[in-house]
Amino acid sequence: MSKTFTAQNPASGQSFGPEITEWDQTQTNNAIKAADAVKSKLAQTDPTKRAALLNAIADSIEAQKDKLAETAHQETALPMPRLTGEVMRTVIQIRSFAALVKKGGHLLPVIDLADANFQPVARPDLRKTQQPLGVVAVFAASNFPLAFSVAGGDTASALAAGCPVVVKAHPSHPNTSQLVYEAVVSAIVAQGLPKELFAIVQGANPEITHWLAKAPEVTAIGFTGSGLVGKLLIKLAAEREVPIPVYAEMGSLNPVFFTPTALAEKADDLAKAAMDSALLGSGQFCTKPGIIIVPADSNGDKFITQVKEYVAAQKVGPLLNKGIATRFTDSTGKLAKSAGLTVISGTNNSDGFGVTPTIFVVDWADVKNHHDLLEEHFGPTSVIIRAPFDQFLTVAKAMEGQLTAALHAGATENVSELVNQLTQLAGRVIWNGFPTAVSVTAAQNHGGQWPASSTHTTSVGLDAIYRFVRPVVYQNFPDNQLPAQLQNANTYGIERVINGERSTKSI
Repeated sequence: MSKTFTAQNPASGQSFGPEITEWDQTQTNNAIKAADAVKSKLAQTDPTKRAALLNAIADSIEAQKDKLAETAHQETALPMPRLTGEVMRTVIQIRSFAALVKKGGHLLPVIDLADANFQPVARPDLRKTQQPLGVVAVFAASNFPLAFSVAGGDTASALAAGCPVVVKAHPSHPNTSQLVYEAVVSAIVAQGLPKELFAIVQGANPEITHWLAKAPEVTAIGFTGSGLVGKLLIKLAAEREVPIPVYAEMGSLNPVFFTPTALAEKADDLAKAAMDSALLGSGQFCTKPGIIIVPADSNGDKFITQVKEYVAAQKVGPLLNKGIATRFTDSTGKLAKSAGLTVISGTNNSDGFGVTPTIFVVDWADVKNHHDLLEEHFGPTSVIIRAPFDQFLTVAKAMEGQLTAALHAGATENVSELVNQLTQLAGRVIWNGFPTAVSVTAAQNHGGQWPASSTHTTSVGLDAIYRFVRPVVYQNFPDNQLPAQLQNANTYGIERVINGERSTKSI
């Protein structure tokens, strides 16, 4: 007999929506095999057809905008404005990839024509392009029911690369996931392509993770979530007969440094802004500022005083599910009992999966006594570290890899060494700002050094597509045997690099 489960409304803790049937191993394997059987149908689409497919998917999702936002609101208790914005972020993300592939940006064709006089030896005719990897398994995130979920950045970039996708839907928002799945499949079918190119696997069974990671037809994994699951996927992928890449974004502490000069100018305003960033979305962002470093002087003290006053009045929405709420309460409760820490508490939310915002203050010299402080705690919490300004560089050097790092400083301050160290840690370094907004642009990088990410790649922005392709070189092929993007005529009219020069012309 099939197992079932239901979503829960975090605001009340009550079940929401119909019973969802959990997938078993046979269903999961069949979906993967079906996707693999039709992968060439997507891989062989030309740039115009691929772009049309992506735009059709974006249109189909946007057409369901209100229903998607309302369903996600019931399953996550996230505010409606946030969710309607997230639908559009999802749509814009997909359309951005459509614009890229229409210009052939996913193909990266490079042609070096044969040259008998090339040194040190004669050069053959070499023509390089990118080829999709194959079936990609995507694991949806809990905290973004749309933008990092069924049709989020990993799925959008994989489809844009020409890869079929099998998504593990997050059990915190299964109904939203189903709606998005239906929107995507309807667009795929309307474009004359097989629906098997896209599938979602529903269920809370942890074995699903193993089934997807071990399936021989799966060629890559996209993941956004906890370090625990991310590291498990890396282990499973490495143990396969044929190992595969795992593109895991596993969270971060995202340190924010405040110099004495920055705080002397506006300590009160910066304290409020820092807490707004830390508590945004009930602290359930992978870019939340989990560590805040202030100088151990009167400016830092003023900052902390303002944090105490401001946080005392803050009440946040419930966390996404019971497990997250329980882990948050347990971890912050344990830390609160530790000697040498100052605890700043906000207003308790007793409804559903509600928790109490909790900020910890500690001196840098005492951090070594509290190893839990330098671990990510998913929820409305942050750690303020008091450190002498001349030790800020030492603090930065003691940190692991991060998705982001931020520095608030005066325009003329000499902080070049600190900035350089932050670039060694993080994939995105922010000046006089906070990390919780991630723009979806070509220049974006959402990734960082281990353990924030498993690879030096991004899961946001156009470069995310290159995770799911690999280069193939054709040497001395006759023109009519080459892929269209490498043929002399350049029938796609895309930009190519020919003998080191960019050109859209034919050869």
